[in-house]
Amino acid sequence: MTIREATISDVDHIHKLGEVVDEFDTGDEVVTFWPKHILQNCIQSKTDWIMVADENDEILGFSICSYSPVFKKAVVENIFISPNHQKKGIGKKLLEAVLEKVRSTDCENIVIYTEEHNQAAIELYIDNGFIKGVNCVWFDMVLSEEFRKK
Repeated sequence: MTIREATISDVDHIHKLGEVVDEFDTGDEVVTFWPKHILQNCIQSKTDWIMVADENDEILGFSICSYSPVFKKAVVENIFISPNHQKKGIGKKLLEAVLEKVRSTDCENIVIYTEEHNQAAIELYIDNGFIKGVNCVWFDMVLSEEFRKK
């Protein structure tokens, strides 16, 4: 298995994996996962990136991170491992790749969110130096029809 930066040819597979994940469903009106053109923009961006775990041309999981040079802050938007490949250390390797990429910038703060009952993710983040914050409530406002569930 290798961890690498995603390419445009990976977009369909990443999107297919992300569309079926319940934890990406944040509300009744908002699409559950990034539209394909947003994934393409991320791959082509100099400040945002998608990393994939790839084995024999099959994407086992991915991570998406956005970085703001103005705020010197990175946000890990998603880390997802296909259910058939969970509990094999792939999430840890993707997180390590994201952290390496972030450390190559002048980033001063990195944040990541997960559902409060996702104990495996919480343990992964704490084990890798993240500090658990206080509980909060997620709010969405749809400004584009492309982000509205149909």
